[in-house]
Amino acid sequence: MLLKKLLLAALALLCLGAAWFRPVCALSVDGAALPGLWELGDAAAALRMASAAASEAARGDCPEPELAAEYRLAFGGAGGGALDLARELLAAAPGVERGWDVYVDGERIGRAADRSALGEVLMAAIAEAVPPDSARTGFASEIELREAFGSPGSCDSLMELSRELRGLLRVVYASPDGELHYV
Repeated sequence: MLLKKLLLAALALLCLGAAWFRPVCALSVDGAALPGLWELGDAAAALRMASAAASEAARGDCPEPELAAEYRLAFGGAGGGALDLARELLAAAPGVERGWDVYVDGERIGRAADRSALGEVLMAAIAEAVPPDSARTGFASEIELREAFGSPGSCDSLMELSRELRGLLRVVYASPDGELHYV
């Protein structure tokens, strides 16, 4: 009777483990590790999507990257799907440049190669426009960044983009007495 209970408990633990632990893989492209863990079936689909998108973005044939997988079990499964993996593979593809399309109030202004450098430009625009004793600052315009891929050189110069943004953006700040000012 005790043996039967132990076997049932072991079977229950095995079923619980099968429900929570999933086979996943850690991937590397041309020797560079990709962040995260991925479902086993997503790799082939993502590679096909990324290869097609890379050929389109590079405006020609793009060599397929060498994908290496390391298999393991993970608690709860993978962190992303085939589309997320395809985006990572596309970013690593030769002949493809990742950038960020910049939109101000819904109108495309240009493409920045470095998202953090663009953020520094925007922060500098605020710092130049507002007094140091302002309580809150921000932009009156809506700024949106959308990830985009293109051929090398498809990104605009950060200086040109900065000049255009400074001409379009309106900075708003609150003075210490709470009054809003637009610059």
